[in-house]
Amino acid sequence: MRNMMKVKCTLQGLGAEKLLNALQKQGIILADVERRQDRSIVIECSKGQYARIQGLAREKGFTLSDARPAGIYRLLTLLARRRGLLIGMALCLGLMIYAMGFIWQINIENAGAYEGEVRLFLQEMGIHPGLRRADVDISDLRERLEWRLPKVKWVRAEYKGVALKIALEEGTPPPDIQSHRGNGDLVAAEDGLLLRITCHAGTPVVSAGDFVKKGQVLIRGEERGREGQAVAVQAGGEAIARIWVSTGARISLNEMLSLPTGREEERKVIITPFFSLPLGKEPDFLTWDVERQDQHPGGIWLPVTVRRERYMEIALEEGGRDAESARQEAGKAALRLLHQALYHENIVDKWLEFRMIEGDTIAATATAEIHRNIAVRQIN
Repeated sequence: MRNMMKVKCTLQGLGAEKLLNALQKQGIILADVERRQDRSIVIECSKGQYARIQGLAREKGFTLSDARPAGIYRLLTLLARRRGLLIGMALCLGLMIYAMGFIWQINIENAGAYEGEVRLFLQEMGIHPGLRRADVDISDLRERLEWRLPKVKWVRAEYKGVALKIALEEGTPPPDIQSHRGNGDLVAAEDGLLLRITCHAGTPVVSAGDFVKKGQVLIRGEERGREGQAVAVQAGGEAIARIWVSTGARISLNEMLSLPTGREEERKVIITPFFSLPLGKEPDFLTWDVERQDQHPGGIWLPVTVRRERYMEIALEEGGRDAESARQEAGKAALRLLHQALYHENIVDKWLEFRMIEGDTIAATATAEIHRNIAVRQIN
């Protein structure tokens, strides 16, 4: 540590090089020597040798001046004078290290139609931003999600800085394994018009062209033995039927219009895990729209966000919508809901129907025809 405590000073006098040679003969090593245009020499030495160099210079008729700390010694001296800064830096570092032990963001990737289910699961588990990492078992979280979402091939849960990242990859579910032990019928899982029925075991009791209701027996778990007696078997087969699925959406022709007045105000807000510091106040507008832009000066490792808020005053007016645009919007919404309901299904045909409700609301109904195996097992 002593060798790291260095001092810089200025050596003046004619023939200063002679003093440098004398210092070398006495085993005094200088860390740095710099010659200036005014013929003075700036030397850097350890703090412990400075007194020897000063005494030798005085003896030889040279002058040492402008002595000051250098290197780490200078930094330590500066920090000793500014203890408040040193305490503040240590406190900030401690708070940052402490904040790293918490979850401040939750990122869900490649979840597709399961994103809402994943967020509901996290809510049920009590996992949210601000929770300590030690309170979350990553392995248990992954296993529970894979159990809850059987159609998912795998779930990856890991930490990225101060964020909890959950990524999913969907897979193809395995086919149902049917056991041929015991007896059981195949019944209709839902209403539909049969296109074809294939019987592998048991006795079919319906045929193509029949309209069947949910719960109706399709293939009875029974066969005739060699002597004509009834023998209980495990019914097997499939029943492909035409299924119709409908979803709806409503759009009102009355809407509230927001018109900008041209008045705008801006402010910044500093957001940390422990507090939020607004640099300014909200405007005195009656109603407004706001645009927010977040910046993260410390990246993902420092949980500090600088948010820029831009407020735009608006005036609200009630007006009527164009019927055709509302009709198109309602149709798009109904079709979007239909495709979400029939995720991964093969849609054979689809169509839209519209009707007016109470003179100010357009209702759209999207209907799709799909072909699906509706036979499911029922144990007697």
